[in-house]
Amino acid sequence: MKVAVPRVGDSIAPRFEHSVTITIYTIQNRKIVDHVDYTLQSKVAFDRIRLLREQAVETLICGGVQTAVESILEANGIRAISWVSGSVSELLELFIRGKLVSGARRPGATHQ
Repeated sequence: MKVAVPRVGDSIAPRFEHSVTITIYTIQNRKIVDHVDYTLQSKVAFDRIRLLREQAVETLICGGVQTAVESILEANGIRAISWVSGSVSELLELFIRGKLVSGARRPGATHQ
């Protein structure tokens, strides 16, 4: 399985559409076995989604993402776990353990 994480240093980038670096991790048997960093030249969402498709990414873990972009990701078979924050390693560990879910920081979300 391949998982993409837009990042700033060791932290998740606050916005998918504005990140400069994205790392694609390969996970097998609940372990990270490979990763590749990509410098994103284009801020156009379609270019970013094309890269994810070409690299056979199944899941995108990201900070904020526009609702329309999230819909396009899903239409392309890429699951988005959005509106999360923290260190990349912590988020990947939660993902591998099946404990990472989209956060409640979405604009307009109600807090319970």
